[in-house]
Amino acid sequence: MLDLLSRVMVTVMTLMCFVGIITNFLSLYIYTRRTFRKKSINVLLSALSASDLSVCLLAIPVFASTQLQQLIPPEVTAMIMVYLYPVTIMFQSMSVWLLVSITIDRYLAVCHPFMVNTYCTRNRALATVGVVVLFSFAYNAVRFWEYTISFDVPAENRTVEEMVRPQLRADPYFLLWYQNVATMISQFAFPLVMLCVLNIQVARTIIEASEQRRELVASVKREHSTAKMMIMVVIVFLVCYIFSFILNVTEIYDDQLFNNAFGYFLNDINNVLVVVNSSSAFIFYYKYSTRFRNQARTLPGIRWFASMSKFNVYDTEATPNRSMTTRYKESIITIRGNSSSRLNSSHNLLYKPSYSKPCDI
Repeated sequence: MLDLLSRVMVTVMTLMCFVGIITNFLSLYIYTRRTFRKKSINVLLSALSASDLSVCLLAIPVFASTQLQQLIPPEVTAMIMVYLYPVTIMFQSMSVWLLVSITIDRYLAVCHPFMVNTYCTRNRALATVGVVVLFSFAYNAVRFWEYTISFDVPAENRTVEEMVRPQLRADPYFLLWYQNVATMISQFAFPLVMLCVLNIQVARTIIEASEQRRELVASVKREHSTAKMMIMVVIVFLVCYIFSFILNVTEIYDDQLFNNAFGYFLNDINNVLVVVNSSSAFIFYYKYSTRFRNQARTLPGIRWFASMSKFNVYDTEATPNRSMTTRYKESIITIRGNSSSRLNSSHNLLYKPSYSKPCDI
């Protein structure tokens, strides 16, 4: 029964990966347009879209191969497990810290608007992306030595379980201090605390501004709209990643957690949640960012979809006492709006592929 449920979960995750590939590609395309490149938030959002796109792309071979072992040579599956999964974890780590970086950017824009021109610049955003990439690579590079491949197994007896053998994974101190403690702090606890604290402050500032009925200029309203978008993305991140955090803590006390069918099933649930997080940001970009929505509507597929549905026909963010008129297809829609941007993210979250020897993805 658990094996069947695991296969269903892997199938769902694979489908979500394809959805994530499409939505993150569209987000990356839009946020790298010339009109979007000037703002720091858009630089960070484009980097986040790229990292989430990579997670969805890499997750497909890593997990599809575990369900197709009868069709794929064991040598290929083993190489995917040993060499491709660390790269996937690197991109997941990038997503987590890019999300934190975007949250800091929005905190400064909403709570300290006079500091925006100093700290929220395009060059600083590019530097931040560079630091996140270097950190993610350096922290996760050791994962390439977690397992080793043995090609000495006789051809007639070659299976993934026989070929993939633990290397650093055989060291209990590595499992405890790096895999569990360090990962929990750097990929879960610290980012989660920062995301919660900063977003609570951002939400409080937005609520206070609304209660005081301040006449906000268009630029401030855009920042607030983008901040709302970020808060929604962070909420999805927290919901999807809290399960990973629980599994990580549980594994500290029960190192045999992922050595049975029930553990594999829990891991499959975790992997689905990770991919859902990486695939869902497009919804919030489209809903909360007028500029993103208008740019997306120029794309053929979305133009057709928008014409067939009533999703976000009206934009409800406007410059005070002024309305803008835009022509969409053949109808003229009066919108009260502003332009904004967006966000998304992840941990060492995909614990492992679903095969009988755990590979902590």
